Amino acid sequence: MDSTEYVYGRIVSSLAAGLLAIGLLGCATGSTLTTAAPRSNVSRDKALTLAKQVAASIGGRVYAIAPSGSMLPTLDEGSIVTVEIVALDKLKKGDIIIYRNASGVAVIHRLYERHDDRWYVLGDNNASVDQEMVSSGNFIGRVCAIFYTATEVSSATTASLAPQQTAIASRQ
Repeated sequence: MDSTEYVYGRIVSSLAAGLLAIGLLGCATGSTLTTAAPRSNVSRDKALTLAKQVAASIGGRVYAIAPSGSMLPTLDEGSIVTVEIVALDKLKKGDIIIYRNASGVAVIHRLYERHDDRWYVLGDNNASVDQEMVSSGNFIGRVCAIFYTATEVSSATTASLAPQQTAIASRQ
């Protein structure tokens, strides 16, 4: 073995030992996933105003998230989203969308898998995909902006939005 091979071998060994040490110290072990959506210093009223301004500028809609927990940690009942109108064929895996289920309830979930012209969707905190697939017939739009708020949500605050403007993060 010449000196170059020896030095190269020592570098690789040192890197491997360093990565192992990081893993054993906890930097790479355990879940770092939070169970709550982020918060901000923006009031819910201000978030609604901002979301409405964005929606007006793009011809979109505003939805408040109803409590269910299925989109944690991305979204919770303190989140406000702006939804843009796009064609179903422009969507890609991972997009967060809103669709209307067979009961007429607006549901917000993430696109999981495409089958022809329909999509399976999945809540970020759900173990399995929704039973109902998203198609052009029940698709509402794609989330293009998320506003996190500073305050917890009361039913009175959510009631200030029209019922069609609340999307449930469903635990199907």
